[in-house]
Amino acid sequence: MGKAWSPPGAGRGPKTRWKAVFAAVVINVAVANGAWAAQRVALIVGVSKYDKVPSLANPAKDARLVQATLQKLGFQVKVLTDPNRAQLIEGLGDFEEAAKGSEAAVIYYAGHGAMIDGVNYLLPKDAVSTNKSALTGSAVESARLGQAMVGAKAVRLIILDACRNNPTATRSIGGNSRGLARESGPTSVAVVTLMAAGPGQVAQDGAAGAANSPFAIALTQGMTRPGITVGELPSYVQAEVERMTEGEQTPDLQGIWPNVHWSFDLNGPVKQASAAPTADLTKIKWEKDQVFWNTVKDSDDPADFKAYMEAQDRGEITGSFRKLASNRIRALEKLPAGSFQVASRSAQPGQDLVISARDAFARGDFAAAARDWTTAAQQGNGAAMYNLGVMSLTGKGAPKSAEAAAKWFKASADAGHSGGMVNWGLCRLNGFGTAKDEKAGFDWIQKAADRGSANAMGMLAEAYLRGRGVGQDPRQAAGWLQKAVDAGDGPSIAQLAELYERGQGVARDGRRAFNLYQRAAVAGDTDAMVRLGYAYEDGEAVAKDEVQAATWYQRAAEAGNSEGMSSLAVMLENGSGLPQDYARAAEYYRLAANAGDARGYLGLGSMTVRGAGVRANPAEAVRLFQAAADRGSALAMRNLGIMYETGQGVRADRKKAIDYYRKALAAGDQEARGELERLGAVS
Repeated sequence: MGKAWSPPGAGRGPKTRWKAVFAAVVINVAVANGAWAAQRVALIVGVSKYDKVPSLANPAKDARLVQATLQKLGFQVKVLTDPNRAQLIEGLGDFEEAAKGSEAAVIYYAGHGAMIDGVNYLLPKDAVSTNKSALTGSAVESARLGQAMVGAKAVRLIILDACRNNPTATRSIGGNSRGLARESGPTSVAVVTLMAAGPGQVAQDGAAGAANSPFAIALTQGMTRPGITVGELPSYVQAEVERMTEGEQTPDLQGIWPNVHWSFDLNGPVKQASAAPTADLTKIKWEKDQVFWNTVKDSDDPADFKAYMEAQDRGEITGSFRKLASNRIRALEKLPAGSFQVASRSAQPGQDLVISARDAFARGDFAAAARDWTTAAQQGNGAAMYNLGVMSLTGKGAPKSAEAAAKWFKASADAGHSGGMVNWGLCRLNGFGTAKDEKAGFDWIQKAADRGSANAMGMLAEAYLRGRGVGQDPRQAAGWLQKAVDAGDGPSIAQLAELYERGQGVARDGRRAFNLYQRAAVAGDTDAMVRLGYAYEDGEAVAKDEVQAATWYQRAAEAGNSEGMSSLAVMLENGSGLPQDYARAAEYYRLAANAGDARGYLGLGSMTVRGAGVRANPAEAVRLFQAAADRGSALAMRNLGIMYETGQGVRADRKKAIDYYRKALAAGDQEARGELERLGAVS
């Protein structure tokens, strides 16, 4: 067509908040030797007894736990216990053959690990650590595990439990005394690696006398959750390990899932051919998750958050906010006696009805929820009043009415419910369903914040940032955001990160901002996941790591974030840090477009006009570019100019081409100026 197309990657969205016998080293092998022809295969390696480095207590126990779990999940499992280097290499070679054509391949390694010069090494029984050369020559590079499973189709998962703390010697021997590094070999994209602890961290063995480590417990519990998918597993494991270690350990994930909807559950749809219906089931679980969370997120009762976590344990919801729920439980239970939340947790009339109504609402039975909440509200239950307000606000279970929502929120606030105070305050601030009075609205939010509501603290910070009901004061905003974070409010973490990123109300600190975004992302904030992806892709606040960027984009995408979808699509289209894959890029662009993302429309249009990953269709490309332009994409406006100038998908029209070039320039696309100059149309 004679013209260069605008790269969709240039339009990032705005930052937002909200065979062989293994001899004596094989134990409890689940299948007969050589019988590897299976859809699910796993290799378990546990090294506890070493010849020349300190022995370890937990790897053998953890390996047995993981082995038993995978066998229950239908995996054909082989186990290497205390292998020497030759046995480990031979076992990996056999597993490589077994993994070819399998549906899922998993390798679990527990034992000593060492990071030397940026390379991770796994130590077999006969490893020697007298010096760097001896260690690297007697160990096995962790990248060898990835090479052994690239032949699997749907799932390629390495689990590195090789960075725990050892009381008698440093667990990571060699160049780094604090854990392992992220994988960087040629298979680091095609294979997903879940590490027991983040880069530079050491993993805990658990309390004295514990049967297994926190990581092994969380991992095996997660795998056996009904219907849990590989895409959901890391978030569960991270949240649980952080909870069990009180925030001292966070497992790390890297790599791109070929099929995020694959389920460990033998009773769930697991095959790639079933990806579409499985995706639908995942969407239903995600939607229920959002509903459940919205009914409890402003609660003052730890029981509500425990109920949320139990619903995930039953496989009813995705549990995207599990970390936030855990944070709120911890924060509420630490409050002193006599505080607002502790007082409000006393038995209230109608509390059983509130719980039954919440469960009904989560499963879509809005009539039953409305009935029970109404009865509880008549008995004076503030939580029921709050939820009736949510019903009137959303139109689910009650006619949609701003006035009715405001009335219920006021009643809830008067009854002492913090969520009611916050929402009634917002109604007054914005004149929603009631007379606008910013000062009164601010006072209600202040009242809830002063009495311990984490959400109110975050809202108070926003009021100071925007000057709503109070004078604009970024320093006060930063202070309240920090209080909200300390009280367990999830959204405030990313908001505080933005202040550090911009230097607003606090000294500018890119690294502090990155750490906060990371904390928010692990807690389930999808916008923070995208921001982490940008940070890894840009390499300013942290070392550039395009694989890690793609990892976070995919996690955000699978949690419904359209910016994560289009960001991953850009990397797949351009081959940035990932193997170029037009078909997957087009699919992620399509998902983003379906969610209303301008860059999704732009990217899919660009691929459609070129016939890359999809059938070429210039007319459809014009429609997609128009949809992106309608959503403010300057690049899409320039592409429409190209289409009208060259007559692709539309009748050639020089006047319209110039008009679109001018619109693109006005919207900030400076390359459109060159097009106008070429056409002699610069005004």
